[in-house]
Parts: sequence; C-alpha cells; structure tokens
Amino acid sequence: MDDFFNSLTGLISSGVTIAGLSAWLGNVWRDRINTKEKARSEIFIEQLKTEHARQTQSLEHELQIERHAVQLGHAKLIEKRAMFIDECYKLLVDLHEAIYDTIRPDYFGRKRPSIQQAYEFALPKFDAFVESYEKNKIYFSRKTSEKISCFYVAAAKTLDQSRVAMRSGESLGQGETPNLQKLFEKVEYEMHEARKAVEQDFRQLMYVHEN
Repeated sequence: MDDFFNSLTGLISSGVTIAGLSAWLGNVWRDRINTKEKARSEIFIEQLKTEHARQTQSLEHELQIERHAVQLGHAKLIEKRAMFIDECYKLLVDLHEAIYDTIRPDYFGRKRPSIQQAYEFALPKFDAFVESYEKNKIYFSRKTSEKISCFYVAAAKTLDQSRVAMRSGESLGQGETPNLQKLFEKVEYEMHEARKAVEQDFRQLMYVHEN
C-alpha cells in the first residue's frame, strides 16, 4: 500500500512539474510571439510613416508647382493688361490730338494741314482707337470703360459735325459753328475724364498710388 501511495505521489508531483513546465513554456512562446508581433507592427507603422512623408512631400511639391503656375499666369495677365491699357491710352491721345487739329486753329500761327486734311487724318485714328478699345475693353474697370465710351461717342459726333460743317462751307474754329464748338467742348471734357480714368487703372495695376 505504501508503494502505491508513493507511486501516486510521484505521479502527481510529475504532473505538477509537467504542468508548470508547460505553463512556463507557454509563457515563453507567448512572449516571443508578442515580441515578434510588436516588431512587425512597429515596422509596419514606420513604413506607413515613411510612405506618408513621401506622399506629403510629393503633394507639397505638386502644390508648389501649381502655385507657381498660377502666379506666373497672373503675372502674364497683368503684363498683358498693362500692354493693352498702354496701347489704348496712346491711341486715345492720338485721336484727341487729331480731333483738336480738325477743329481748333493754331493760335501761334504755325503752318498746319487744311481742315479737310486734318479731318481725313482723324478718321483712321478714330477707327484704330475704337477697334483696339472694343477688342480689349475687358482689361479696363467698368467705370473706366464707361468714361472711354462717353469720349468716343462724343468724338464720333464731333467728327460727323465737322464733316457737315465742311460740306456746308462753314469756317471751323472761328466761332461760326456753335453746335460744333459745343461738341468740341463736350469731347474735351470727356477726353479729360477718360484719360484720368485710364491713368488711374494703370497706376493701380502698377501699384503706384498718388499722394
């Protein structure tokens, strides 16, 4: 009987030992697995961070390229607008001078072309100005466009009245054509207003402000 109990005790002790050993081995393997999984997770997270950084850098580079393209396009648009305003302003002044020569005598006695010659010279100036303005008035502010339109309508009426006066044999610029003189005064006023408006548009475009 004692041998039986001794054997049973030995078996129980062995079982406990084996169970303890199994538990210990289980903990070891679990720790190893957890360590491997943790390492894999850390590697994966680092890969995600690296990919995110790469994509972020790529997007920032693309954004810089697009921003530069927009800035370049805006600069070209400003340059184009400045060019058309400058061209229109010069044609505006040329037309005004041509109308002035058509109507007003030279009070200093200098030799001048005949009224007919001056009138014929003014017509292509008028056409050139209107054509350039109508094609490019989008580059002017609304207020400036209205001023310019008022000027060239007044200019057209003045030139037309000059033609009528010449055909009737009236003397231009001598106070004998009140209607024409009234129109000339109108075109003078509208010209002054149009020039101021165009100059203001150009100065604002160039960031030049009057004191």
